[in-house]
Amino acid sequence: MKILLLGGGGFVGRPLRQRLEQDGHRVSAPSRRQLDLCRPRADWRHWQEDVDVVVNAAGQLLDRPAGALEAIHHLGPLQLASMAYQADVRRWVQLSALGADPQADTLFLAGKGRGDAALLASGLEARIARPSLIYGPQGASSRLLLQLARLPLWLLPDGGDQRIQPVALGDAVEGLARLALADDAPEGVVDFVGAEALTLADYLRQLRQLQGLSSPACILNLPPQASRALAALTERWPSSLISRDALAMLNRGSCGDPAALGALLQRAPLASSQFRDAP
Repeated sequence: MKILLLGGGGFVGRPLRQRLEQDGHRVSAPSRRQLDLCRPRADWRHWQEDVDVVVNAAGQLLDRPAGALEAIHHLGPLQLASMAYQADVRRWVQLSALGADPQADTLFLAGKGRGDAALLASGLEARIARPSLIYGPQGASSRLLLQLARLPLWLLPDGGDQRIQPVALGDAVEGLARLALADDAPEGVVDFVGAEALTLADYLRQLRQLQGLSSPACILNLPPQASRALAALTERWPSSLISRDALAMLNRGSCGDPAALGALLQRAPLASSQFRDAP
């Protein structure tokens, strides 16, 4: 099978490419410089010659430059999907996000939602994965949380009471591979979540224990107004993971039903308490 993989050098895309190639599939993974979803071009067509499946694992969190999120998550994939349909590509697998909705109150989730809706209406066999927070020690958000977990004092928005359902990187990669390769995998939207939901504070406690630290950390509650002010300040930094949109997404929660991912994996996805055993 020939697969066009977008975002093949990223946190999820890199191990996904390895997984697909290990099965003997031909993977074409253009760099962002070669295929930039912010800058649609007619010559994108040549990337889809003889392609069976497109897997889109490209994305970003901050809207830099302005309009980038809408281009990367909606308009660019829509144009590429139109070309894919004309080129007789039969399947499109999309890495979206839990909570994606065209009417969401954050640019990230709204753009993801519009992109998902466009793909579902494209005529392609669209399979959309919507993960919660993905855990992998090499991931930027995981590194940030691991560093925070090591500190003796945690300053958390609303005391860390937000509910999340982290999924292991290995489970997310395997789920995406099966969406790409398996003819009997479901079309439409699949939530990619771990086996257990927990609060952010409890997740940090697990990450602290994962690093061999048994002493409890002290939690200080950061009120909503102060949280938003801090996020507004830190989002100005290049490549910041802390922004007002990120805070809003944290506050809305990120939980789902693990049954669909379990059916794909043919086993229960790992719970966050099992991440020590994650590949």
